[in-house]
Amino acid sequence: MLKLSFSIVILSILLTPSVARQRIAASETPPAADTVARTEPPASDGTAALPRPAADTVSAMTLDACMAYAVEHNPNVRQQIYANRNYRQEYIASIAALVPSISASASATTSFGRSVDPETNTYTTVANLDNSYSLSGQIPVFAGLSGINTVRAARVMRLMGIEELQQARDEAALNAMQAYFDVVYYTESVRLAREQRQTSAANLHKSRKLYELGLKSAADVAEIESQCASDDFLLTQQENNLALAKISLCEAMNYPSGCCPEIVAEIAVGTPTGAAAYGEVLAYALEKHPKAQQAAYNVQQMRLKYSVAKGKYYPSVSVGGGYSTNFFMSLDDRSLYAPFGSQLRDNRGYYFSARLSIPIFGGLTKRTSVNRARNNWRIAELQRDATLRTLQSEVAQAYQQMLGAGKEFVQASKKAEAARLAYEAVAGKYERGMVSTLDLQTASDKLLQARAERIRTRLQYIIKTRLVEYYNGEPLIR
Repeated sequence: MLKLSFSIVILSILLTPSVARQRIAASETPPAADTVARTEPPASDGTAALPRPAADTVSAMTLDACMAYAVEHNPNVRQQIYANRNYRQEYIASIAALVPSISASASATTSFGRSVDPETNTYTTVANLDNSYSLSGQIPVFAGLSGINTVRAARVMRLMGIEELQQARDEAALNAMQAYFDVVYYTESVRLAREQRQTSAANLHKSRKLYELGLKSAADVAEIESQCASDDFLLTQQENNLALAKISLCEAMNYPSGCCPEIVAEIAVGTPTGAAAYGEVLAYALEKHPKAQQAAYNVQQMRLKYSVAKGKYYPSVSVGGGYSTNFFMSLDDRSLYAPFGSQLRDNRGYYFSARLSIPIFGGLTKRTSVNRARNNWRIAELQRDATLRTLQSEVAQAYQQMLGAGKEFVQASKKAEAARLAYEAVAGKYERGMVSTLDLQTASDKLLQARAERIRTRLQYIIKTRLVEYYNGEPLIR
């Protein structure tokens, strides 16, 4: 059966706005690979091969580059792209169901033995050839608006697919961002642990000199040696945590196994006063966030499916028409019959039809379908309300965590500066023999903790600031 493709194109253009068409087309196109690395051609088994960048050619990747790579190579994103293509095919199929259908047929039959002669209507023992042709068409006129609502539901599904794709991209970017900041945190922790070990080694060297001069006891030297061993253990522990964080980053980015990207650890910290008001962020998120949009489209789609189910109660009307002709001759004596062209002209026939179908009773299938569709509609509304409540809680938590992390970062910076000054004062007194080794170790531990806390609150503030900006419509990848 042949479909009228030009009618499909015209109806698609009329039913889909230009902006929506652009968004839908973008959602069905695989992500470009020119932002970080290009994707290799598909393998022989049909699966896409991941690029394997050489370790000596890949430069240090920023946060945005890591998130872009993760989005580009995320399997969930690619699956959603193909799902959106299926939504497009369903949309085309729903439109095609509204346009006329045209079919053509041709047959040729050869018979041997006793047969009916159409010229004399008597039985003859001959070999005959019967050749017929037909062309028919049919178009639905009315079906309770089920076809129109099916097209609308398919179009809503395509729009929901756009939001599902955006949500998959956002989740991939957020996971990569969290893993990226874990690597940054442990990188800084390793740096602090190394500096702590170097400081302890320098104190041990001074203590041994003072011991040789008789200014320190053997117990003091032993305590410093114990501190050096603790610092070595802490460094080993942080290096292991850094290796695990890099593995998690590679997993979040879907990076090729066997190599791990180098990252840029320097990230600028924004000012707390640059954030938008909570009410503004919440209003935008409840209206424009992909989760909210998906929930709204799902309700709209279930409502349209309910209308489709109700449309089955109404009568359906369709009209059609056709043309047919045939050719017949005897293979024993072809001269007895008119030529091929004359028979096709003389035997042609036409017909027109109109069909009215009124549903009366069908085993309650229509009623149960309507009830199920109504229940699905109500379920979608409840799911939308739950999604909006969850989204509101996420926005409120992220906003409060951003404010709290900003204040903690300011206080942690002051605490780190005070701990540095205190350590320098204690270290000077230790060299003059005015404080014990325990006081020096305590001051050193407090300085390390204060510096680590400052790094943690700084990174936490950056994460929460980006998250709040994301809820307010700012792109994650900049």
